[in-house]
Order: sequence, then C-alpha cells, then structure tokens
Amino acid sequence: MKRPRINLEIQANEVRVVDEDRRDLGVFAISDALKLVASRREDLIEIEPESVPPLCQCIDYGKFRYRQLQDEKKRRGL
Repeated sequence: MKRPRINLEIQANEVRVVDEDRRDLGVFAISDALKLVASRREDLIEIEPESVPPLCQCIDYGKFRYRQLQDEKKRRGL
C-alpha cells in the first residue's frame, strides 16, 4: 500500500480539511492548513488526492497508521 503524502509533501495549493472524526473543517490554503495542524500538534494527511480540492485529514500520523493496520488485519480476518 502506497504511503499518503504528509504535511509538506502535499503539493496542492488548496485543500479540504477534516478532523479525526471526519467532520469538515473547510477549505484552506495549504499554508493555513499546515498552521492549523501545527497548532493542534497533529499532522495533515492527504487521504483523497484525486478530489478537487484534495481531501486531507488532521490527525496524528502514528494514530492514522495504527488505524490503517487494524483495518488491514480485519479485512484479512486476523
């Protein structure tokens, strides 16, 4: 599985940001979105790069990755 873009790796000028519970926080310039996540001590993770504007989630990357691994285990039936 390909790793999503995180923080400064995100190349879009504008992104839609959702929080950890997927509540819409709005559309932000990438610089403003990065400031928002920094103030929350979280990461900006691009979860739907093909949408316009790209959808990013405001969440700690470690927590995001843990959830991904748990979902993969469930799909495999482990």
